[in-house]
Amino acid sequence: MEKSKKKVEATALQEIPAEERKDWVSLAFVQAGICVCVPAFLLGALLAEAMPIWPAIISGSLGYLVVVLGMIGTGMMGCDLGIPSCAACESGFGKKGARFIVSAIFAINMIGWFGIQNGVCGEAFTNGMEAMTGVHIPVIVSGTVWGVIMLLTAVFGVNALEKLDKISIPLLMVIMLYGMYLALKVYGTEGLATETTQTMTFMGGVALSFNFTAVGTITAADYTRFQKSRKDTVKSVFYGVFPMGVITLVMGILLTKLAGEYDVSMVLIDVGLPILGVAAMVIATWTTNSTNAYSAGLSIVMAFKLNDNRRREATLISGILGIVLCDIGILGHIEDALSLLSYVVCPIGGVIMADYWIVGRGKRENFRPQDNVNWAGVISWIVSAAIAYFLIHIEFSGIVVAAFLYLILEKFMPSPSRNMARRQS
Repeated sequence: MEKSKKKVEATALQEIPAEERKDWVSLAFVQAGICVCVPAFLLGALLAEAMPIWPAIISGSLGYLVVVLGMIGTGMMGCDLGIPSCAACESGFGKKGARFIVSAIFAINMIGWFGIQNGVCGEAFTNGMEAMTGVHIPVIVSGTVWGVIMLLTAVFGVNALEKLDKISIPLLMVIMLYGMYLALKVYGTEGLATETTQTMTFMGGVALSFNFTAVGTITAADYTRFQKSRKDTVKSVFYGVFPMGVITLVMGILLTKLAGEYDVSMVLIDVGLPILGVAAMVIATWTTNSTNAYSAGLSIVMAFKLNDNRRREATLISGILGIVLCDIGILGHIEDALSLLSYVVCPIGGVIMADYWIVGRGKRENFRPQDNVNWAGVISWIVSAAIAYFLIHIEFSGIVVAAFLYLILEKFMPSPSRNMARRQS
C-alpha cells in the first residue's frame, strides 16, 4: 500500500529530500518537453516573416540562450532550496506577498495556457480524425478527452512527466524530421531563396524569442527542485531547453519559407499523412501542457494555504478549470490578456534573484521567508512591470529593472536574507 502511494507525488511546497532527487538526464527530458509546442513553431514563423533566414535563426537562438541563463538563475535557487518557484518568492515578496500576489499570478497564467493549448490540441485532433476517417468528433469532446489525459499525467507528478518525455521526445523528433524531409520533397527549396524585407530589429527577434518562454524562465524551480546539485541543474536546463528550442525554432522558420505553414503537424496533414500530423500535435501539446497543470497545482496549494499533501487535488482542480473555461469559450477572448501577463511575471524573477544571489550571497542558509509582505519586493515588482510595459516594451527588461530597484529599496527595508548574511560575516 505504501509503495503504491509513493507512485503519486504528493509534496508541494516542502523541501524535496535528498533521496527523491534525480539525475540531470531525467530532468533534461522534462525541460525539453516544455519547449516543444505549437507556439515554439509559431515563433519561427514570426521571425521568418520579419527578417531573412540567418538573422532569424541567430536572433531566435540568442533569445533561447537568454532563457537558459534566466532558468539557470531561478533553477539553481530551486535546487539549493528544494522548493518550487512560488515558495522561493517568500523572501523577496514575504509570505503574504508570495501567497496572494505571486502564486495567484502563476496559477492564473498556467491555468489559462493549459486551457488554450488544450483547445488547440482538441481542434487538431478533430480535424485530423475527420481527414482520416470522415467521422466528425466535436471539438469539445476531443479537447475534453485529451485535456483529461494530459491532466492525469500532471496529477501523478514529475515521475510521470519524466516517463512521458523520455518516450515522446525521441518519437516527436523522428516525426518532426520526417515532416521536414517531406516538406523539402514536396515543396522544394525555392522558398528559401525568397528575399524577406526586414521589419523587425535583431534585438527585437531576441526579445520575441525570450517572450515565448518568459513564464517558464521564472518558474524553473518547480522542476529543478528535484536536481541533486547546481551542476546538474545547469546541465538539465541547457541540454534540455537550448537544443530542442533551437531545433523547433529552425523548423518553424524553414517550414514557413518552404510551405507557407509553420506547424510541422499541419505540413504532415497537408501532404497526406494526417495520422503523423495528429500524433505530432498531440505529443507536442501533451509534453508542454501537463507541466502547465503541474505548476498551477503548486501555486494553488500556496494561494489557498492547502495542506502540502493536497498537491494532487490542487492539480486536478486547476486542470478541470482550464478545460471548462476552454470548452465554454472564455479563454479565446482573453488570450491577449494572458500574453500580457509575461510583463507581470518577469519582474518577479528579478526580485527573487536579486534577493537570493546578491542580497543573500547565493547561500541557502541565508534564505529566510519574511512574514507578511516584503514591500521592497512588491514595490519593485509593480514599478518595473509598468516600466517594461509602458516605456521599454520588452518583457525581459522587467527582470533587470526589478532587480535594480529591489537592490535600492532593500537598503531601506532590509530583507531577512541580508540580516542572515550579516550574521555570518
